[in-house]
Amino acid sequence: MPPVFDLHCDTPIKIHEHTSGHLNTATLKKDGYCGAVFAHFVPPGSKQPFVDAVKLLTSTLDYLKDLPGVSLMRNYRDFETSRLNILVGVEGGHIFDRNSKQIEVLFEMGARVFTITWNNSNRLAYSALESDNKGLTARGRDLLKVLAALDAIVDVSHASTRTVQDICERYEGKVIASHSCLRVFNPRFLRNIDDQAVRSIADRGGVVGINISRYHLGTGTPFEHFDYLKTHFGDTVPAFGSDFDGIDDPVIAGPEKVQDIAIEAKRRGFGASTIEGFFSGNFLRLIRKNNS
Repeated sequence: MPPVFDLHCDTPIKIHEHTSGHLNTATLKKDGYCGAVFAHFVPPGSKQPFVDAVKLLTSTLDYLKDLPGVSLMRNYRDFETSRLNILVGVEGGHIFDRNSKQIEVLFEMGARVFTITWNNSNRLAYSALESDNKGLTARGRDLLKVLAALDAIVDVSHASTRTVQDICERYEGKVIASHSCLRVFNPRFLRNIDDQAVRSIADRGGVVGINISRYHLGTGTPFEHFDYLKTHFGDTVPAFGSDFDGIDDPVIAGPEKVQDIAIEAKRRGFGASTIEGFFSGNFLRLIRKNNS
């Protein structure tokens, strides 16, 4: 059973609201998870998105600090195979697009993954759903330098194709698309990632995480998206980013069923190292660079 490092879970809002969702942090290790990125999302309509994000992040950190068998991960050196490793992310540049101090505060609190856009464009960049052929703004280019100085992980899920290309051309740090199904299987849904954008990420040594939304997957299964990435862009590109607790149409019930994808991959002749690369190895290889 390959260890799973899930690149995108919207579980923090469930923690904050004291409600249940797809993920039960206490049982993730039993389900084969070695880690997960907990994404902190604030709707773009919020009057104070940065303040709301800080509150959301605080509730997550309070929840995790005394949880048995769970560790907050700030860099690769913190990774422990015997524990569930949680990386903190913030989703949507509208949360941190006003000035560099907002980024620095979130980083100091523990955030390491910064998703540049959500479905809305912001002061940094354009989203795929709003304008797929427009990219980084001047402010976006400036704040990208701040993220680079912190060695943050830049997440381009939701971003326009041009934004992804701009970031890959300019950002020397780690680039991922944490939860982006492939546009080739659902061409009209621009939220899915285009092959040009995947190529830019692959050329930068990044990874593309496949989510398990039935709508996002389109005509493909999770395995077929994985297979397409491997075939067209190489073994080191595919990753897994479920979008659990952020979607309402998952093709599998929860983390306890993630291994079904691994079973299908093995049945179709994929080797153990390739399957493990998809579920955790490729991402861990990426963040192992410079031990950060």
